[in-house]
Amino acid sequence: MSFKTIKIENTLEKIIQQIKDQINEGILKSGEKLPSERKLAYLLGVSRASVREAIQALSFSGYLKVVQGKGTYITDSAIKFDEIIGFFSKISDYSLDDLMEARIMIEGELVRLASLKSSKEDVKEIEKVFNEMVISKDLNTFIVKDLKFHLTIAKATHNPVIDTLMKIFVEMLYKKTQKMFEHSKNTKDQTTKIFYKLIQAIKEHNGNRAKELMNEHIKNAKNFYNKNINEL
Repeated sequence: MSFKTIKIENTLEKIIQQIKDQINEGILKSGEKLPSERKLAYLLGVSRASVREAIQALSFSGYLKVVQGKGTYITDSAIKFDEIIGFFSKISDYSLDDLMEARIMIEGELVRLASLKSSKEDVKEIEKVFNEMVISKDLNTFIVKDLKFHLTIAKATHNPVIDTLMKIFVEMLYKKTQKMFEHSKNTKDQTTKIFYKLIQAIKEHNGNRAKELMNEHIKNAKNFYNKNINEL
């Protein structure tokens, strides 16, 4: 393994990317155990808390599997996700507008379905991730928690096909829209306000209201990005 010491900024994002790179390059193989949090923190020159957050994000998106009392392992699907994402990246010259249109079509219906099928345990998990978003101290951590929020909602549909598709879609979206968060000071506040209302709609099993709020969030995200790009 050849982990590189991480410099100050964008810590969480860089930890995630280094682990993905190690998997993609075959240094970390399917079924292999990841080094302990303590060792990873030492190798990367970061805190154990940052490593823990990165592992949580990667386990939720399907790259890693955390086995209680045994450790964290590379999943069989890790390479497959990267191959699919790489395939789309190479053949598609898609714009942010294209992605946002797709999000409205996919996530609007997805959250409506989650509202109808979610259990009390699902709602608790969604609320937990939301609270992690609210207390996040930097935008990069907020981005990861935001993605986890969307993936948690996808999981609440109890449809494995939708769950898997959303994991792949979120990976593509994250790479394309990173600058949207870097150039908007208001993103966090506006996003959390909408997500709070969204959770209430899910609790009430109000699918149409949840869909309306998700679409509002996506349109706001698109407007933030376009505004900041034009100002650069």
